[in-house]
Amino acid sequence: MATENTQFCAKCRGVLGRLVKRHSPDACPLMKGSYCGLCASYGHSPSCCADGVTRAYREPQFVEQLIPPSLIEQYGIKTRSPIPGVPEPAKAKEWLLEVSETEDVLRAVLTAAGVKPMICQEKGKSNQREITENKKRLQKVADKVGRKLVFLPAHK
Repeated sequence: MATENTQFCAKCRGVLGRLVKRHSPDACPLMKGSYCGLCASYGHSPSCCADGVTRAYREPQFVEQLIPPSLIEQYGIKTRSPIPGVPEPAKAKEWLLEVSETEDVLRAVLTAAGVKPMICQEKGKSNQREITENKKRLQKVADKVGRKLVFLPAHK
């Protein structure tokens, strides 16, 4: 039963195409079934997670984060020794996301981030448009995760 205030959900339309049934975004079956491994809850994917604190500690910055909490408590460890080569959380804005400027690499990185890449079937001008659009989409992803995006020249 579709009511007047229901609409097509963008998430379902992207996955199911014309087979999607009208429903409100709050009642989206795909989003309700999505599981976020960052905050351990249903209703959204890790790429849409608003829990920045968990995301910051997902990648360890200190040696003590690699030690089980029971041992830290047992031995009274209070230090925070940085892992060599890993920037401190305060410098997270300086982290780089380096991506080659080839169409296949741009598509792969966007897909891994959970973003649908633009794919042109025609070659030539459309190919350059595809790369430009995918770069814009990738910049949005980099801004969202707090990384600086650097495009590496394509190898020929």
